[in-house]
Amino acid sequence: MTAPRAPLPVARAGVALATRPLQSADRARYRAEFLAELHELSPAGQLRFTAGVLSQTFALRAALGSQPNRAEEAAMTLTTTRFHWRCRVLHWHDWIQRSTEDGGRYDACARCGRDRVEYLGNGTRFGNGIGA
Repeated sequence: MTAPRAPLPVARAGVALATRPLQSADRARYRAEFLAELHELSPAGQLRFTAGVLSQTFALRAALGSQPNRAEEAAMTLTTTRFHWRCRVLHWHDWIQRSTEDGGRYDACARCGRDRVEYLGNGTRFGNGIGA
């Protein structure tokens, strides 16, 4: 391991230029990270590292500023806790097929989100829910 050395002025300027398009909180964080990386590199390595950071500036900005798409938002939203008379009082559920992350399938109510539970002949429940 080499002894830590101060970054070259041109490498410092390149990191500052690369982090300029980022938002203020991200800018301070990434500038500190990139400058910390420069301390461990040789002068030639600092220039190569700075060139790589500069070439990926807009990709980093796009990754930090990207919003989740509709499919990701739908996967993260929780089911509503609104009271549904048909489901809660009358036990008339609207069963639909859903899938888990690993590809397994199960039935769930489209209104209240309750999982369907099957009963064996002796009254024992099996399934992945809390009741039908």
